[in-house]
Amino acid sequence: MKFFGYVFGLALLSVQANAMPTPAGAESLAACSDVVVRKELRSLSTSEWSAYKAAAQAAYNDKWIDWFGFLHNRIAMTIHGNAMFLVYHRALTRDYEKILRGYDSSVVVPYWNAMVDYQHPETSPLFSADNMGGNGGSDGCVTDGIAGSWKLVYPDAHCLRRKYSAGSTMPAWHSPEFLTHVLQSSTTYAALRAGIENSIHGAVHLALGGDMDTMFSPEDPIFWVHHANIDRLYAQWQAVNPDERTYMIDGVAPDNSPADVNMMLTGTTKPAYTVMRLGYGDMCYTYDTIKAANGNADALTKRNTRKCIKRPNPETEAIKKLPPQVLQQFYPSFSNGTVNPLENEMTSITPSTPIGSNGTFTAPKPNEALRGKMPVPMKLTEDWIKMQKACVEEVRDLEDRAAKMVEALNKANYLSPYLY
Repeated sequence: MKFFGYVFGLALLSVQANAMPTPAGAESLAACSDVVVRKELRSLSTSEWSAYKAAAQAAYNDKWIDWFGFLHNRIAMTIHGNAMFLVYHRALTRDYEKILRGYDSSVVVPYWNAMVDYQHPETSPLFSADNMGGNGGSDGCVTDGIAGSWKLVYPDAHCLRRKYSAGSTMPAWHSPEFLTHVLQSSTTYAALRAGIENSIHGAVHLALGGDMDTMFSPEDPIFWVHHANIDRLYAQWQAVNPDERTYMIDGVAPDNSPADVNMMLTGTTKPAYTVMRLGYGDMCYTYDTIKAANGNADALTKRNTRKCIKRPNPETEAIKKLPPQVLQQFYPSFSNGTVNPLENEMTSITPSTPIGSNGTFTAPKPNEALRGKMPVPMKLTEDWIKMQKACVEEVRDLEDRAAKMVEALNKANYLSPYLY
């Protein structure tokens, strides 16, 4: 195994749910001299995608993939279903990114905006043979894509496995409309964590099945682009109000005590606050969405910077035409006219855009026949909820909110821009 001088192990976590001063010690974190930008998979150039695949293969060759699967499984019960979830996985994904950059300093982990693929997830270009590969065969083994030849050793010798939860397809999961609702309605870290972890996070893992439906899920390369997307949502929520949200955490820690920023990252002597501010310490990255919304500046490097630029697009205009009572119930920022682009997931990115291809693409038009027929997202299974140590009532409440949102949008004869 090749080492690059990094210390690994991740985090327990916490903070207060009010406007928050910088934790003692956080001011000593140095500003990053080089802040890399994570981009959506579909926007990568051919050369960028090739470099990423080569670095991932090198990490596999040096057994880092097995290591991350082992690590995640070993501490799984402390990093899900509580305040640890978002911060731990932020640190974990950054550690993986640093490993890849040790092989090629040009590589940055991309994110996969799974929400835009919500109607028919299996049709995403992510699952093509030239990219992440698709469903497993009758034995569950994936034979194409970036990891089609991988042989993993943890917890025992096996191929990379996927088993779509609906056979050859996957059920509809959570849409950009729903994650926009989560971003706009979450006023606390605890609400955001539950809204993300128990929706698109769990749905993608469960729908893909195989290794993604286990606690050694980092062995599937989709894990990393999926969790980069989860972290993007968290980072955008922070960047809407950096002074209040950068170090905000409430809810409970893994031991059911009140969450606190000074809790040590699991396996290290690093306080959780060391990973909560992008652009400082080891968190030397941002996202293309945040950079664009902040006038091409690196977000969260200055907590009092809020230069967000309005980004009108047809997708946003469609949802803003919903009845006032629907906007008030599900989209408070649209309703009161204070929407920040970072709490708006109604993007023009399209599932038809290939990964690693150069060129200009035109988004397909939504299918008028599907107006008022937005699907209700899949539910998490009891086994998944138990494995994640999730609160059943918390999960079912979120599922009820999702179903009511879809019902309200369909009743308003809304046409989702992502239904083709």
